[in-house]
Parts: sequence; C-alpha cells; structure tokens
Amino acid sequence: MSNIIIKTLHSNEEFEGVVELQKIVWKLSDYQDCVPPHLLLAVSISGGAVLGAYDNNILVGMGFLMTGYSQEEGLYYHSHFLGIHPDWQHKGVGLMLKKAQYEKAVSMGVKKITWTFDPLLGPNAQLNIRKLGAIVRQYKLNFYGETKSVNNPMVGIPSDRFWVEWLIDTPRVINRMNGTYVFKDISVLSARQVNTVRCDDSGFQQMQSFDKYPDENNIFIEIPEDFQKIFDKDIDRAIDWRLKTRELFQYYFKEGFAAVDFQTIQTIEGNKNIYLLSKTIE
Repeated sequence: MSNIIIKTLHSNEEFEGVVELQKIVWKLSDYQDCVPPHLLLAVSISGGAVLGAYDNNILVGMGFLMTGYSQEEGLYYHSHFLGIHPDWQHKGVGLMLKKAQYEKAVSMGVKKITWTFDPLLGPNAQLNIRKLGAIVRQYKLNFYGETKSVNNPMVGIPSDRFWVEWLIDTPRVINRMNGTYVFKDISVLSARQVNTVRCDDSGFQQMQSFDKYPDENNIFIEIPEDFQKIFDKDIDRAIDWRLKTRELFQYYFKEGFAAVDFQTIQTIEGNKNIYLLSKTIE
C-alpha cells in the first residue's frame, strides 16, 4: 500500500468526504447515523483528530479520535470510528490508521486509546488484539442500540461491543509498533477451552455448550469462523451466538480475566477463531 497517505483533516470539504465515506462503509441509507461535518470540526479543534487515508487523492479510510477523561487515568483518547472503503479493505489501511493514532497519542503524551468492536467479528479481533496489542476487560450490552438503517449489515441483533483499551506505553504495544514483538502460537499454551463449537447439517457453526472455570489462569473462547455469513443466512443462530458469548465474556471479565490475544488456528475440521483470556496481562 505504498500509495496510501495518512493525513490529519481540517476543512469542511474534507469532513464532508468523511460523511460520504461513513455512508458507504456502514451501508447507511441516509445521513441520520453519520457523524456530521460540524461535529467533526468541533472535535478536531478541541483536542481530537480526524484522520484520512488517501490513495491518489481518493479518501479510502478514516479515523475519528475524541478526547476523554477519567479521575483514575486522566486524559485519554477514544476512537469513535475507524472505517475503510470496501474496495480497500484487507489491504493494511486500517493498520496504517491505527499506527497514525498511536503516533498522535505518543506526541501528545496520551497513555491510552479506547474504542469498541463486535466481539464476534474475527478480523476485527485479529487487528485490534493480535496485531495492535490492545486488551479487553469490559463488555458493553447493546452499546449503540438498534440501527435505524435497513441496509446496515447487522440490523436486527443487539449491538454488543468489547470496550478496548490500547495501553500506549506498555511493552506489548510499543514492541508491536516498532516491529520487535515476537508473536506466540497460543494454541500450544496450557489453557482450557470453555465452549464447544460444532458444525450442524447445514454447515454452520453453533455453540453447543459452555462452562465456567473461575479458578483457571488462562482460558480459550471460540467464536465463529465467519459470523457475518451466519448472520446473513440465519439470524436466529446469530442471536444465539450473541447471547451465549455475552454470558461467557461477562462472566470471565467479572472474574478478573482480560482478552489478551486472538488467533485463527487451522485444524483438520477447518479454521478456529480463538480468544485467549488471561488473569495476567503481559
């Protein structure tokens, strides 16, 4: 992706392009669920940042950082959205935008960036946890409510989300950003898988059972190989996945676990998308 340039956006014309890209990325039928130009402008001049990824002057990706504050941790950034045009997805543009957000945080002395993602989407987990080194300790129920757009690819299912913490000044993040991190094969770790997943006669994965082991130090939770495909074909099965994994993640987070890694493991039965949850954050 040598032609991609990441820029910080400032003008209303640039922000209008971000609004149009929001409609494309999230398949919105109108502007009701878009962050409008005036809000992008207000946030960008009061401590936040709107980043754009350009390929030969065409806006193909965007990231929106807002400032946050807590008494415990002080100032942090929240990445409200990061989206890539469908024709440029899976080409490394998202990683480039996250690295630009990282550099912005380092330059401002900010120690943490938060954001959300759907815990059942394996590619998102691969980027956010595996590649970037973010961790998850909180599960948000139906965080964004029900979408109003009939064209949204996830309409009809609760918008549960992981609350992601990207701890900027920790070795797990720094080493990933400077290219020195050595990725581990989590499949060889001593960890108990707490849910059982099988394909039924229709060929779709279904969670058949799950257990709770609060005394373990490391556990695996498996999610579907392709949750979007399940949702497109069988919404009832998708909702079943949502509710069962909701119960699992909420339980283990309450017991002091954090999602610290993710890997797609190849087996004779097909690919397995596995989260590693641990009581130790390395």
